[in-house]
Amino acid sequence: MRTTFWQALAVALGLALAGTGADAQGLGDAVRDAGSAVARMRAGNIEVKDISLGGKDGTSMVIGRAAFAGFTREGGTVVANRLAIENVTATVASQTWTIPRVTLDEVRIPEELYRALTEGAAATRPWADLFREIAADQATIETITVTDKALNSEQVLSGFVLTRLARGVIGTARLTSIALTSAPDPKQPVRMKTGAVRYQDLDLGEGFRVLAGGGDGTAKRVMTSASIEGMEITVPTATVRLGAYEIGAVTLAVPAEPMPADLSVLAARLQAGEQPDQAVVAKLVRWYRGLLRGLRVETVAFRDIVATGPDVDLKVAGVSLAGIVPSGFDLFEIKGIDFKTPDGPVRLGRLAIEKASFGALLDLGLDTAESGKDPEIDPSKILDLLPHIGALRLAGFDAVLPDGPVTLGGFDIELDRPGRLPERLALAVSRLAVPVVPGDTPDGREQLAKLGYKVLRGDLNARLRWLPADKALVLDNTFLAIDEAGRVDTAVRLDGVDLTAALADPDHADEILEGQAKLGGIEITIADLGFAERFFADLAKSSGATPQAVRDRLATEIRAQAAEAFGTAVSPAALDKLAAFIRRPGKIVVKASPRPGQVVKMADFDALGPKILERMRIDIEITPPR
Repeated sequence: MRTTFWQALAVALGLALAGTGADAQGLGDAVRDAGSAVARMRAGNIEVKDISLGGKDGTSMVIGRAAFAGFTREGGTVVANRLAIENVTATVASQTWTIPRVTLDEVRIPEELYRALTEGAAATRPWADLFREIAADQATIETITVTDKALNSEQVLSGFVLTRLARGVIGTARLTSIALTSAPDPKQPVRMKTGAVRYQDLDLGEGFRVLAGGGDGTAKRVMTSASIEGMEITVPTATVRLGAYEIGAVTLAVPAEPMPADLSVLAARLQAGEQPDQAVVAKLVRWYRGLLRGLRVETVAFRDIVATGPDVDLKVAGVSLAGIVPSGFDLFEIKGIDFKTPDGPVRLGRLAIEKASFGALLDLGLDTAESGKDPEIDPSKILDLLPHIGALRLAGFDAVLPDGPVTLGGFDIELDRPGRLPERLALAVSRLAVPVVPGDTPDGREQLAKLGYKVLRGDLNARLRWLPADKALVLDNTFLAIDEAGRVDTAVRLDGVDLTAALADPDHADEILEGQAKLGGIEITIADLGFAERFFADLAKSSGATPQAVRDRLATEIRAQAAEAFGTAVSPAALDKLAAFIRRPGKIVVKASPRPGQVVKMADFDALGPKILERMRIDIEITPPR
């Protein structure tokens, strides 16, 4: 919505104040006479009609009638039992606001503000500070209708009631409903309607200061909470329904400069497809920087989302954001996603993104908008512009695909990036189950099906760490495990990995890494969990030999091939252990590292051969099956 409920509150109360500021001679005389006579004097009921107000920026307002009941002056405060303002029409840029009636009960207005509004007297204090001294027990607005010619829209806010306005803060505010129709493109109208809207501790005084400026950068809470009980949005192709929309505490810092008056003009020009004035854009960007600096929203949540239409059937239990600032958020979470496909239903229990930060990218966008020029980005700084994400998580995936049902217990990616470069990347896939259905292409599924596998269930884990102090890259805690098949664990260490130097010189990064990186060690562990027995049984069946004869033959062949391939890097005793593992698969651990005093650089692996293997040592250990 272009016009928010917060804006509606601010404008409505502003109109109420403007009603007291009509240049009516009778009202002004009554106040002056009362003030000169006694400190407290009841003037009774006062009525002012046909008030017209205008602003230098083209805004205008007409008030049909403003009536004070029980008008009183108490020392430095003007008091009225009731202030009723009727038939208000205001125009701001392309918007027109229409309010049939505004009623404020038990109103208290500081004398300085009242005199400035009614008599034109100069105010010695900022208007926002004077507004904070206004008090009212209750304000009621039957309807607020906002039409926007630029957007071809109409918005109706109904049944507005606020209580306990004091020091610029509304204790509670409630709207019965909001209804919106917008059709910038007449062929694509958008309609929206809501249930009750509620706000708690809404600081309109601070909101007015955002418009007036004068802030010192100190962040302050401007709202404790807000909620909408039900919302429906309809477009030609779909309807979206929300059970609830909730916002937690909001804090912001008032900018030092007032909001530029050119904002509405710029919005109108952009809406019309016209080229904006760059000087105006630059001024607005500078103001927005100040506004964004202290903005924080604790939580935003959507509950019970349902989207329906000819091509969509989607349900979402909830969508939420937490710890929101302009440069990122602490947590984005979607729960209970259900939708239908031609093959069957799809469900995702949870999708979450943790600790996202994109401040550098935001600054680049603001800098570009302010200058009006395309950014010049140093290649060595590109990594700094990339968003930071602490973790991505999926859980509870269940789908029916053409080959059958697929399930996933969890998928997690974690990234630690304390500096310019990540220092830990972790991946985990748990309880993945996929059907084994032979395909049209030879991708191994046919062989797996032949071995008797109908569903593959497994887990995957990987962790890659960069140790800046050691200039080392380490792969550890990494494995692939498949039920009734086997498990493979891998660990690798590379030394001499200077990622900082490579990042500082992107044009020569490959040369730096390949020229300096060297092998520290490799360790691979393979544990048989049932695959070997199936494999040997299938070979025996196809060859007509016994399973043990197949094992013995393969053990002899693989030992000979390993001896030829790795030469002196593998001892005869290690080759014997390899052959023993083939005969009776249990667990085998293979370790490869440079011989003492030898160096094996990563660039050497491009030409892997006897000269490199002579500098390496390969050890093998086995554990027989239980």
